[in-house]
Amino acid sequence: MKTNRTIFTLLLLGFFSMLFSCDTDYLYNTEIRIENASQHDIEIIVEKPSSEFLTGSVALKSGTTFTTKHSIDGGYGLPNPVDAQIKFDDGTTITHHSEDGDTYHNFCSATAFEKKMQGKRSVEYIFVFTDEDYEYAKKHADKTKI
Repeated sequence: MKTNRTIFTLLLLGFFSMLFSCDTDYLYNTEIRIENASQHDIEIIVEKPSSEFLTGSVALKSGTTFTTKHSIDGGYGLPNPVDAQIKFDDGTTITHHSEDGDTYHNFCSATAFEKKMQGKRSVEYIFVFTDEDYEYAKKHADKTKI
């Protein structure tokens, strides 16, 4: 009987330690900053479900910055959408696709974003549009929508 009581006590202790053990949820902060260093106003159009964080339309005047911040469980999100249409103020439009990789300064490529760790569970992604992006878009402009 003493052996059964010992086994029962150990099982009960194990059950309660699992029941009341530490259950810490960590939030990971992701900040995405998009800078327009070009001389043209830009509109970025991202359709659902193309991106975790960027959806809809973002207008960036020349010399301005757009910032969005998110806190999520289980890790950082990715900054890049799958597809994005970039419209410049003179009507020049180009569609970026993630499958294009790094063949150009691709807004849909995660490696095109500069990544800065801000702390143990905080990251900042930065993408800067330049006049080179505009010149590339002029050469490869499309008339398509995503």
